[in-house]
Amino acid sequence: MEMFRTLRGLTAPNYYSPLIPSPSSDLRYNHIREVPTDAFAGLSHLHTVFLNENQLRRIEPGAFRGLLGLKYLYLNKNRIVEVAPSAFDSLDRLQSLFLYGNQIRRIPEGAFAGLPALKRLRLDDNPLECDCSLLWFRRVLHEARQMLLATSSCATPEQLVGKSLADLGEDDFHCTKPEIVSEPRDIEISNGQTAVFTCKAHGDPRPEIVWMLDAGEIHSDDTRINVLPDGSLRIDEVTAADAGMYECRARNNMGQVQSRPARMVVSNEVIETEAEAPKFIQTPPAEVELKVGAALVLHCVVSGAPTPSILWKFNNQNIQNGRIKLFGNGSLILPVATLDDGGVYSCYAGNAIGNVSVNATVQVNAAGPASTSAAPDSSALPPSSSPTLPSTPAGTSVQDETVSPAASTTLTVKDSRSPKRPDSTDSGSNSDSDSTALLNSTYSFDEDSKSI
Repeated sequence: MEMFRTLRGLTAPNYYSPLIPSPSSDLRYNHIREVPTDAFAGLSHLHTVFLNENQLRRIEPGAFRGLLGLKYLYLNKNRIVEVAPSAFDSLDRLQSLFLYGNQIRRIPEGAFAGLPALKRLRLDDNPLECDCSLLWFRRVLHEARQMLLATSSCATPEQLVGKSLADLGEDDFHCTKPEIVSEPRDIEISNGQTAVFTCKAHGDPRPEIVWMLDAGEIHSDDTRINVLPDGSLRIDEVTAADAGMYECRARNNMGQVQSRPARMVVSNEVIETEAEAPKFIQTPPAEVELKVGAALVLHCVVSGAPTPSILWKFNNQNIQNGRIKLFGNGSLILPVATLDDGGVYSCYAGNAIGNVSVNATVQVNAAGPASTSAAPDSSALPPSSSPTLPSTPAGTSVQDETVSPAASTTLTVKDSRSPKRPDSTDSGSNSDSDSTALLNSTYSFDEDSKSI
């Protein structure tokens, strides 16, 4: 039976005193798949954590926050594919980090920036892709080579297989600075229409696109304003406040480049524009699989003139469920999915020139049944698999953590000199022709977001 374990947290005892908390936590062989944010809150006394030999797949942001005294962290021999950019934040005293024997291909830039005391980093036996996305890490290794002992090797590309990342030169990465190949153009538009500024750039690593309005970077929570997957800027329901000079900036770790400025003029008069049939800019995946309770998010972004109206259907019926929210930019969000929400979701977009549609098949799976398993007895482990623990004060021990018969694991650090704590239990159908008629007539939202 499949094992599923989530490390919910570690609890330091406070029911008897005086207590001498254990300085180490040995959590190996517990089939732990997830260490969520703040799992170790309140355990600032720990200086060693063994999480190796589990089934971890991702290190969440802030997973080890609160371990203020941590010096040694063992995450080797898991199934880690992804490390969040802020996974190791606030570990100011960490000296050794072991990540070897995982499935890490890429490392987000700055992943180890919050580790000022780091002296030992093992990333060997990972399928690292030594492309331009890792150039920043190679630079870190060169700058810190006198203070940091790190092991890592390339799995791709073919010409770099087996080579140490620290031994590569910058020319080995064949990176290129960003180059803007499609610049924004001036726009004159009427109040309430949709404006799209184009910006496409090439470069390796793939450039990040940011937009500027009147020389200031756009940081807006306004749902009308969105940067599209191709880098273009889309502004729905334009108002006079949106007028100004727009520029796009493309940047990667090789440099940055800025486009020509493009002016947007907003008029109260109706401005005739060249008619354009609807065209998809972003569509939902053809197949989506998620578990009960997860959020369903489908994007359907369309361009065209006049601005196309968007209609969503579920199993060929207009969506009437008030739990579902539709946004003016074409997105559909269902915060909590149930088994009944599985089916075919269709996005229809149309204006006076034409119509387009796209389908997404959604499968909602029930949460897997919890299974019961006890952590192996440390006395039965082969000598080679038993780590050498730092010495502990007389009368203390690191107690084996017990896996409870639930979908999550709660682990407790106890003092062997204290009496045992008593056990406790944790606690109407429409056809496609109907859709066309709706889209060619008036079908619009009065607000940025509307429940239907």
